Amino acid sequence: MIFEDPQQLKERIESLTPRRVREPVVIHEDTTAYMGIEGGHVLRLHGNDYFVLGDAQEGRFGIDDQPKFWVKYAIDLTTGAQKIIKLVFHEQFTTSVGLVRVRCTRNPHKESAVLDLVQGHDRFMQGFTVLDPVGNPVRIIDFIRGKSLYSVLEAADQPHEQYWQETLPGVMKELIPCIEAMAWLHSMGEHHGDIRNDHILIDRDSGRFAWIDFDYEVNFSDYDVWSMGNVLTYVVGQGMHTFSNVQKNPAAYPHASRLDEDDALVLYKHRIANLRKLFPYIPAELNEILMRFSFGTVEPYEDLESQVRDLRSVFGGPRDHNA
Repeated sequence: MIFEDPQQLKERIESLTPRRVREPVVIHEDTTAYMGIEGGHVLRLHGNDYFVLGDAQEGRFGIDDQPKFWVKYAIDLTTGAQKIIKLVFHEQFTTSVGLVRVRCTRNPHKESAVLDLVQGHDRFMQGFTVLDPVGNPVRIIDFIRGKSLYSVLEAADQPHEQYWQETLPGVMKELIPCIEAMAWLHSMGEHHGDIRNDHILIDRDSGRFAWIDFDYEVNFSDYDVWSMGNVLTYVVGQGMHTFSNVQKNPAAYPHASRLDEDDALVLYKHRIANLRKLFPYIPAELNEILMRFSFGTVEPYEDLESQVRDLRSVFGGPRDHNA
């Protein structure tokens, strides 16, 4: 609902947040100039008011507190629920899969289409899109309370062999249905476009893994397939292992075998795909899966469904009911 009366708006904000509101509250309907939308302001969208708490932040690969000015934390003033509001932001970059150049473009319309498609699917973030008065597609996302898979693994304080025995089976029990869900998305004619381990959130209460952030569109249909290899090697390896790390810190890899360029990941040449050369207790059948993402592969994966099938042959588990 819209709180037309300034006093009612002030009282509603103060009832849902610890903030003291100074009148008049700044209200935005046109979201084009997202840099000017700040904490303490209100977004009035499609007949509803949202109180902006602040900008979302990126914390990844050691870079903390990098603001994403086009993504706002907010409170739905009608329901009191916390939301993430994604405004229109255009960005494009290129990357490579071997000799293939991949163009990645932020496309809010593509993310809106995916949100519509995954409604009710619990392996994907949930939300909907509204248009502001000038036609900007604003995505309003349900807030997931929890941490990313990346941050959870970064915080894990275990020797790798203990992690392998005690922690990894539980991680894979949730990760495999996530990959299966992405395979289903592909079967429906869509893709993620930016598969990373920090784009899987772990719900604090249920422990369920779910994909977030679908706004990148890519021009190479297998990019998701190859990107999943980065996630798998990170999860199995309990982090990133590079040729440089092995060379500079041999004491951390007492069982390491000789590495060569065929052991590298296709997407990131400095990262090691052949983890069995570092941790010989990793089963050969699992390492064979990882090596299908390497420079040395003669049989790369063609789809995500094949990855799911092979991972279930190692870790077991039933098919996900949503996929």
